[in-house]
Amino acid sequence: MKQRLATAVIGLSIFFAVLAFYRTPFLNVSVAIVIFLSIYEIMQVTGLWRHKAIAGTCLLFGCGLPLLEVVWEKGWLPYYEALFALALFCLLLFFHETVSYQEAATAFVVTCVISGTTSTLIWFRQMNERMEIGIFYTLLAFGIAWLTDTGAFLFGITLGKHKLAPKISPKKTVEGAVGGVVFCIGTVLLFSALYCWICAGIWEIPVKVDYRLLLLVVPLGSVLSMLGDLSASLIKRQCGVKDYGSLMPGHGGIVDRFDSVFFVLPFLFLFVQLFPIV
Repeated sequence: MKQRLATAVIGLSIFFAVLAFYRTPFLNVSVAIVIFLSIYEIMQVTGLWRHKAIAGTCLLFGCGLPLLEVVWEKGWLPYYEALFALALFCLLLFFHETVSYQEAATAFVVTCVISGTTSTLIWFRQMNERMEIGIFYTLLAFGIAWLTDTGAFLFGITLGKHKLAPKISPKKTVEGAVGGVVFCIGTVLLFSALYCWICAGIWEIPVKVDYRLLLLVVPLGSVLSMLGDLSASLIKRQCGVKDYGSLMPGHGGIVDRFDSVFFVLPFLFLFVQLFPIV
């Protein structure tokens, strides 16, 4: 537990350091690093890393997405992904004796999902002229994902009796899942009010949150967060590994910490496009 808490403190310190440079390319580089490590971990787990040409191409295109802002500013994302697919098909034709089309398809999906969802962090910044709004949405996305996980853990170890998905994630319980949603709603509402108070009272920047929309998006995002966690666990079970990596002692790898974030980010982005919360 001490190791888990120490890693969490270090991770959160890095997270807030990145937010301190929110308007700079440091955010783009940080997102690219997360994408690189995530793709690398999944390729190690699935065995795709042995195909170095495929892996290198996936890392190149995946990390390029958050660094090339022109791709989404000009609406070139479909063409970017088409170019990526073309590159993979060329490699598949060249290495057809050692690479199967299933492996190439897996590499394409993994890269597009991880890079596309994680790059949403950049889109939050680009869609809002006011930095405090982009930061709020970023904190909200990570808060929904990580607070749900924290609440599920706390309620699970104290009240958990009924297994949620015993063959996929034996430690998860129904009581923990419900507790995770409730815990997430309460803490997000509290931190949202605190964030508004800090912006207005300390920085003299008014931020108005629509708490009705917040009460709608948080439980939906919380459920998606758990689906992301279970989906990543399913891949691990089918590949016969416990964790995606060991970069974060007590937590596993980057994917083990960001699996739920991958599901929450695009959902929140689409939601606020239709119903701005701030």
